[in-house]
Amino acid sequence: MSREQWWGDFSFNELELRSWSIGERSFVIQRLVDEWKIWNIETQTELDTEIVLSDGQHIDLDGDKVAGRYLEKQTATTLRVAPRLADKSVVTRPASPVTILAGEKVKLFVTTPIWFSVTALLQKECLIDVPFWRPSDTWFGASTIDGDICYAKYTSARTRLEDLVMRSHRATTPITVKNNHNKAFTINRLNVPVNFLSLYSDMEHNLWTSGISIERNHDSAHVEVHIESSDLNESSEHIQISDPRKASDQGKLIRRISNLFG
Repeated sequence: MSREQWWGDFSFNELELRSWSIGERSFVIQRLVDEWKIWNIETQTELDTEIVLSDGQHIDLDGDKVAGRYLEKQTATTLRVAPRLADKSVVTRPASPVTILAGEKVKLFVTTPIWFSVTALLQKECLIDVPFWRPSDTWFGASTIDGDICYAKYTSARTRLEDLVMRSHRATTPITVKNNHNKAFTINRLNVPVNFLSLYSDMEHNLWTSGISIERNHDSAHVEVHIESSDLNESSEHIQISDPRKASDQGKLIRRISNLFG
């Protein structure tokens, strides 16, 4: 299904309002002569409906919900709105545990939350970088010392792309897991390093990340995670729209098994 593209460069007249809304959850931007105002109107419940762009006139702009006022001698006419991936890894889980037999591989598709980012083009200054719905923090690892702070957003991992629901405020990551060990192992949870991935859009304005390939080899306590920009949905063209938040060494990460699988 093709959806409206909600990101890009947006021109504002003086006093003009624009809003990006999912139900009552909204970001509203207004251009004044010498400042930008941005409202961050939050809701508790995450919705599956589409992001709607409008003039913002129907939204109650309570002063307490102003996320920021950004002053300039004279505001420019254009801001850049962009989706970004989370700034930490996101923990996901399959709809049911997945057991990979020895010598086999499986492909999973997971979705993770998107951040709403606004940049002033003239100064190249980021004004706001906020998720539509912020996941809670969690510690993921073998112990209280060996592990990472991640986001606990237990989204379902699917083995079939057609079973996945595409949402305009979430991005899909294709993950290939190869079990080169002589024993089977089961995935109950998976720590997805989205902060190392690029963000793409297909021609229908669905959001995708770089693909990742995970190899478990023999009795090593570590696994290699390879970032593969080509491992996307092969049926359509993709355009990169956001860089990774963190750089990886030649597209490869080394992780402890206990810090990647749970």
